Amino acid sequence: MAKLQSSYFVCFAFSIFVNLLFVLKLYVGHGRAYLDGLVLDGKEPVCECNSCYGGPDCSEFLTACAANADSGDPLFLEPFWMQHAAKSAVVVAGWHRMSYTFSDQSYISAELERHIRKLHAIVGNAVTQGRYITFCAGSTQLLNAAVHALSSDNSSSSSSPASVVASIPYYNGIL
Repeated sequence: MAKLQSSYFVCFAFSIFVNLLFVLKLYVGHGRAYLDGLVLDGKEPVCECNSCYGGPDCSEFLTACAANADSGDPLFLEPFWMQHAAKSAVVVAGWHRMSYTFSDQSYISAELERHIRKLHAIVGNAVTQGRYITFCAGSTQLLNAAVHALSSDNSSSSSSPASVVASIPYYNGIL
């Protein structure tokens, strides 16, 4: 029985080694290589290139690339979050809070809202009393919601657009 388990381990280790060789061979730094199946089954790793890069190994810079300022993909922040992986790691069970809404048809639980308010009170970086908590799917949606809420259209006392201030890392909508 131990010999059988040992041979499985050797096969598993060899499989990881071969997959890493394929990934390192295909990926040159302007994208991510994903293994969408087993190499032994004839599946090749897939390289998903970052914006403005193409080719089978993401090495070709696309000079006619246009920046989309209407929305953003915060992939450029990936190096920051990789450097701070231990501080940002979160593990959530797959079955946890599977529904998109709660019994009151809101998209944020009362418990999460309570913890967000408590966190801001402890840190002291935002006044939350008498304010709404905005829950968004991404940084672009959140910034758009903040600018809209603070814009001159929503305030009779202001004649200019709202200023938005953020600390790094941030996305300013300009690439």
